Amino acid sequence: MLFFKQFQIDIMFYALNLCTLLEKYSYSKQISEEELDFMERSWLESLNSNHYNRYPGIAPAVVCDKAGVSRGSFWIICNAAILDKIRPLDSSRTRQARILDVLSQSGLIAA
Repeated sequence: MLFFKQFQIDIMFYALNLCTLLEKYSYSKQISEEELDFMERSWLESLNSNHYNRYPGIAPAVVCDKAGVSRGSFWIICNAAILDKIRPLDSSRTRQARILDVLSQSGLIAA
């Protein structure tokens, strides 16, 4: 039963997708624990440099501003920055620093 409930939640968020979720948060400044969990899973998947295509999408200015990153940043950078603000890690390395390393290693951004 727990698996089925999680499956239903995952389907709901995949229908929304990460971009829609980040835009919703940028405008409403509200987010549920389930949405945060979805963002966390998306971030973990983005650490795999083969997860996204060679041209990750650019987030709109409102999302970049809310995340506190430069306008024109990738969605996955915004996701990491927002997670770092709302649900900080215990380690010394932030999610944003980790994703920047992956993007740099992939050649998508300059080191």
